[in-house]
Amino acid sequence: IGKSGSGPGEFNAPGGVAVAPNGDLLIADFYNQRVQQLKADGSFVRQWGVTRKIGIRAGEFNYPTDVAFGPDGTLYVADGYNDRVQAFDRDGSLSLKWGGPFAMNIFGPFNGWFATVTSVAVDENGNVFVADFYNHRIQKFSPDGTFLTRFGAKGRAQGQFDHAIAVAVAGDG
Repeated sequence: IGKSGSGPGEFNAPGGVAVAPNGDLLIADFYNQRVQQLKADGSFVRQWGVTRKIGIRAGEFNYPTDVAFGPDGTLYVADGYNDRVQAFDRDGSLSLKWGGPFAMNIFGPFNGWFATVTSVAVDENGNVFVADFYNHRIQKFSPDGTFLTRFGAKGRAQGQFDHAIAVAVAGDG
């Protein structure tokens, strides 16, 4: 599926992939500054973001790195260098975004802020887990983006990270 390029169904450094309940593929297209939705056969459905245009406004991206679905069908996008997560409802409309003030590419070490979002995963309750690369941690949020907890820190001791790049949630949470 796909080939190198910037047209519909083409990619420039594809990243995270999520499979929708209907079998469609959602793919973070890193250098093309977008997320594409394709049918299982590779045919183009739609995209979020403007191809090859970095943006900080809602629905725009600055190197998206990963995608994940919540149990209610919400699509969560790790908007890498905008230091935020954006969430889109089933019809593709932006439902919320979070990370730093205004969720617009302002990074920091505080709870709910990020310093490059590299991965996103969602548990069966809709809680969102986010790999926070330069803060060397994973943060956990409720489905509405409310900060719940964090774990990890920079270091070599057990339970610490040196640049958290990915996150996944096991079936038992």
